[in-house]
This record gives sequence, C-alpha cells and structure tokens, in this order.
Amino acid sequence: MKLIKFLAIVPARKNSKRIKNKNLIKFKNVTLVENTLKQIDKIKDISLSVISSDSNKILNYSRKIKNCIPIKRPKNISTDQSSTEEVIYHVITDLEKKRFFVENIILLQVTSPLRSIKDIKNSIKQYKREKLKSIFSCYLKKSFIWKKKNNSFNSISYDHKKRIKSQNMKNLYFENGAIYIFNLNQFKKEKNRIMKPFGIFTMTEKNSLDIDTKEDLEILKKLR
Repeated sequence: MKLIKFLAIVPARKNSKRIKNKNLIKFKNVTLVENTLKQIDKIKDISLSVISSDSNKILNYSRKIKNCIPIKRPKNISTDQSSTEEVIYHVITDLEKKRFFVENIILLQVTSPLRSIKDIKNSIKQYKREKLKSIFSCYLKKSFIWKKKNNSFNSISYDHKKRIKSQNMKNLYFENGAIYIFNLNQFKKEKNRIMKPFGIFTMTEKNSLDIDTKEDLEILKKLR
C-alpha cells in the first residue's frame, strides 16, 4: 500500500450546460485543464494527482504530467445533477483498489484559471500549520446585499435604514470554489468537504474568477 499525504483531484467532465467544452477553453495558449495540471506539477506537497472525466480527450492530458492518473468517470456521475462529492468517492474507491492510501485531498477546479501556484502552496501551509480538518478559499468584499422572500426584499449585510459608508462595513467572505483541502477520513464520516475545525484561505477577488457564464469568459478573454 502506498501512502499519499496530499492527493490532488481535478474534476473535468465533457459537457457543460452554459459554455460548450468549457474545460477545454484556452487561456495563455493552454486549456483550462492543462493549466491546472501544470500548477499541480510544481507543488512538491502533492505526490499524486487524478483527473476525473468522461472525456478521453481530457483524460489524455494526464500523459503530459508526471504522477498523474486518469480515471474515467461513469455516465451516472457525469450529468449536470451529479455532485462533486460523488466524483471524489468514485476516485477514492478506484485508488483504494490500486492499494493507495490517501490522507488528504486537494480539490482544484479547472474553471479557476487565475488561481496562482502561490495560492495553492499557501493554502496547504495554512492547513498544516493550523492543524485543520478542512480549508477552503474565499475572497473578501464589502457588499450591500439584499434577499428576496416571497414578494418583499430585506437587506441582509447592512441596515438600509441606517446606511453607512462601504469602508465602514465589515468584510464578507465569498467562497470562490478555487481550492478545497480536507482530511479524507473525516470527509467519509461527514460526507462533506467542509468540516470543523476548518480554516478560510483568502485570495484576491481577481484570482477568484470562476468561469461559469459567458460573461465570465469575456472577462477572461480580456486577460489573455
């Protein structure tokens, strides 16, 4: 049995609801999939990575990266309704059959192309330093947020009757989906990637860009 202290999982299925072939979009002359795999390749703490996909074309990118295993994802967990947790369980089940013992998982979405190698390295350092069970990335922002309930609206991040200047507001933490690190044994118990004691790793709002809509893609194109 081979011990893997940190396993990186890169989920990247073939189809995308909003943007066609989203995971194969090119940024700075490489696809989003390849961009993430190249980041992983430069992080010493990650001894093994897995790319999970239902696309052979996407899986083939694993050949370009050392210590990267392609795992073909079955159709039943390759739909719009499939959860990332299902993908994680499928990957772990496959690796355990191959006699790999995984201690921690680093989940990296390819749709966060501006996430830096430094962001990943520093989140790992914080995870180890604070002896956490999980950590996830966020960015800070002061926002005037409202919530609609039935036919009425309520301000939830401030009191609209006592409006204050934005600089005097408290920061809100926006989960950006770029980095998740968590203990596998605890994940199996709680069936959740965020578990106590958890930490929050802060990134810049720019580095937090998540390619989910055509508007996000337009922003990325301007940065090429």
